[in-house]
Amino acid sequence: MLRAHRAGALTAFGAGTVLMAAGSVLLDVSGPSGNEGQLPAASVPARPLAYSPPVAVAADGPHGLHAAVSAVAATREGDLALPRDGNRVGWWPLGAAPGSVRGTVLLAGHVDTEAGLGAFAELHDLDLGTRVEVKGADGRIHPYRITARRTYLRSELPADLFSANGTPRLALLTCSGDYDSDTGQYAENLVLYATPVSAT
Repeated sequence: MLRAHRAGALTAFGAGTVLMAAGSVLLDVSGPSGNEGQLPAASVPARPLAYSPPVAVAADGPHGLHAAVSAVAATREGDLALPRDGNRVGWWPLGAAPGSVRGTVLLAGHVDTEAGLGAFAELHDLDLGTRVEVKGADGRIHPYRITARRTYLRSELPADLFSANGTPRLALLTCSGDYDSDTGQYAENLVLYATPVSAT
């Protein structure tokens, strides 16, 4: 679950569902050690714009990433209620929309579910420089290129991931690190940051 606190508080994300069947093997989501790449500039105050919400995301990778996108809201407890279908990705609509000239387009997805791998399991294998395309409800394709990879503790996700202000960027978020079977959560989150690809 992704916790979306207000007023500068930190946020946290954890798997909504995990592999629980007897005899199943949990996915190793430790990923590459350390961080790499240049982060896009942090958000700064700016006026939000009108938007066309995302409906799909795709990226080239070893196994390919193609997923439908649904807008998601915070629960009463402050968690982001990701789609129940592990093959779908959740979009935080209080942030930016794809193609916006400012703000972070935040897409969050499961790494695994009781049914198997989640839509964002592939994030752990995507390299810097990978092209990511987000399709808007208006049918337009918005291309981005991954420029940075960061791993954060669940309780230490940057608040500016949830911002509609600042430099335009895309953030792809999923679970990472050790899995705690008692809490049903992973210890960390993986975030891939991407910047818009200029039209040529």
